[in-house]
Amino acid sequence: MHPIPASRNRPPATTLAGLAAAALVSAVIPAAAGLAFLISLAARRPLVAVAARRWPWLTGRPAAQPPHRALTGLTAAWGIGLLAAAAVQGAGALTGRLALTSPASFAARALIALAVEAILAALTITWLHRSPAPRPAGPQRNS
Repeated sequence: MHPIPASRNRPPATTLAGLAAAALVSAVIPAAAGLAFLISLAARRPLVAVAARRWPWLTGRPAAQPPHRALTGLTAAWGIGLLAAAAVQGAGALTGRLALTSPASFAARALIALAVEAILAALTITWLHRSPAPRPAGPQRNS
């Protein structure tokens, strides 16, 4: 029996380069987004407030903006949550449990990021819908 050359067991270099690039991007995007949320807090323009104005269905309040304190807290939660997801992905890559070139590791990193984002989205929508805006006073009926 002749041993199989190592080149047959390895994926092509272009596949490895593509997986490595995708892994780096998938780890950098949550970190960059998390930093953007935190920078928006420093600039006193929370990104969640921008989203609430742009997509009023998020808040359930088409006429009224949620309290600034709530928007600031949610923006901080998004920033910290996304940085935590990036840190988990980075720690997994550094310890070798989430290799850069493994499709299974790439899927695990993507699922980590999606789970964190789903939790943050549910938290945000729930928080923004928890206390509806007061209804405008309409004509009152006499009983």
